[in-house]
Amino acid sequence: MTPNPDRSEPRLPILPPRTVFEELTKEDLERLHAVEKILGYKFTNYDTLRIGLTHSSAKTETHPSNERMEFVGDAVLGLIVSERLYNDFPDFPEGELTRVKSVAVSRAALAQRAKELGLAELMYLGKGIRRDAAAKLPVSILANLYEAVLYALYADGGIEAARGFIERDLGPLINSITDHQFQQNYKSALQHLVQSRQERAPVYRVAGEFGPDHQKEFHVMVRVGNQTFGPGLGRSKKEAEQRAAKMALAALLKEYVTFDEADDVLEIPAEDDDE
Repeated sequence: MTPNPDRSEPRLPILPPRTVFEELTKEDLERLHAVEKILGYKFTNYDTLRIGLTHSSAKTETHPSNERMEFVGDAVLGLIVSERLYNDFPDFPEGELTRVKSVAVSRAALAQRAKELGLAELMYLGKGIRRDAAAKLPVSILANLYEAVLYALYADGGIEAARGFIERDLGPLINSITDHQFQQNYKSALQHLVQSRQERAPVYRVAGEFGPDHQKEFHVMVRVGNQTFGPGLGRSKKEAEQRAAKMALAALLKEYVTFDEADDVLEIPAEDDDE
């Protein structure tokens, strides 16, 4: 097939040789209309959206899964968030922009949004992955669902439709991350990061106090899960805690992008087996 030389418009996904819309049941339409309400957008063609909601366990020869779509959805999400940060925060160095972005578009954050928006409940799932009337899905699957649905929106409505949704949905999170107080308060930043990964709150411990009373230096360690960071040094416990939190943030934000969350599960309702 000859590549399309015109790159001015987004290329739509390659769909199977039939119109899914003609085969939609009442339940399908209810599901797709519910997603439209979540996205705040009316689709001109439901093909891409239906594929975007389909997990690989539910795919058939004529009903592909969203595995390929999430690849482009990830790129679209990264572009929109990167442009937002680049334009709104011209004084931020590259490293700071990267740290903010890594939290805003992390797998855990996207999975949580998919669950809170109700996208997880609308996903097409194979019966083989259900256990005890509930589907337990890895965070990675729910994050991929968010990205695939975003690509469906992008493919149907273009970059501005996708941008509008991301601004509404992730805008508050981005604003909280980039707030001046958030940037200066490393303990709050660490707490926010840990909560986004659904882990226990950080625990701070004074490892030592050194020097005379009028010039005492505190050494503080912070534990996050099974990892311990520090020591943070300061003239007060508060200052030492802030520096320990900063050290933990620097390490965890690097880990956050590549951390394998396949075992981190969220429960979502499963459809009845007699459907």
